[in-house]
Amino acid sequence: MRSPYLIVTIAVTVGVLFDTTVKYVALDVSVITITAWRFVFGSVLALSIYLARGGRLPSAEALRFHGMRGFLHVITATSFFWSLTQIALAEATALGFTSALMVPPIARVILGERISPLSVAALVVGFTGALFALSAGATGAPEDGNRLLGAAAALVAALGYATGIVLIRLRTRTEDSLLITMFGNVVPAIILFSLLLISQSVMSQGPPLTMNAGQYGLVALVGFLAFSMWWLMAQAYRHAEAQKLAPFEYLALPLSVLLGWVMFGEQPQWQLYVGALIVVASCLAVAFEDKLFVRPRLNQS
Repeated sequence: MRSPYLIVTIAVTVGVLFDTTVKYVALDVSVITITAWRFVFGSVLALSIYLARGGRLPSAEALRFHGMRGFLHVITATSFFWSLTQIALAEATALGFTSALMVPPIARVILGERISPLSVAALVVGFTGALFALSAGATGAPEDGNRLLGAAAALVAALGYATGIVLIRLRTRTEDSLLITMFGNVVPAIILFSLLLISQSVMSQGPPLTMNAGQYGLVALVGFLAFSMWWLMAQAYRHAEAQKLAPFEYLALPLSVLLGWVMFGEQPQWQLYVGALIVVASCLAVAFEDKLFVRPRLNQS
């Protein structure tokens, strides 16, 4: 079995590429339009793979569960995408790290997982590093953005993301990762595309339903990246506790700094780099917890 720590690291990297692409497309396209089409393209990919593997319709209980999770996914994605239009990429990423702090108590309530003292310490230390990184701000952030509302939207998204991660861990006990990922795309696509159609028929100036050819290509890429990220996350959380994988979300910070600078000219101050080092240290502490604290058993003969 491949290491769940390696899998979640790849998933986080794909997620940062996903965020960067969304922020780039959102310079010219409505957030609702991007989000709806992102789920449409993700649904086409997920359904194609699911049906090709002989997937069957799940039970009514599973449909109800994934319907609820779909609404949560819509709120999470829309909130975070909008926050990307209001604050710098690295700032949105740093605020998103609060989701890792939220995972252990949510996992405790929903899954009954024991909260490891080292996991709690690593989460707190990593979160402190993220806050320290955020304190500096960044040049090149959207000039017309509302930093307060953008930060609030990122926190709403963090809560939804943390809950979604724990729900994935719950369902991977009984369901295939591909089924979980498929419903995570199809249900939000139905919800958001329905809202777009209604807004077009009721509102004279609602979010546009269509985009140009280049934008469709980029949003199709967004759908592929999102599908890949959530499938990898489901694989990782199948083989490790949520609280042990949660700190690896912090690895997105140095990646966001790099891509924010390259793509948007965002230049965070030195505090963000120090915070990134603290974040990486917290991830390594959790990854090697067993090796650090397991003592060899003495020979009693």
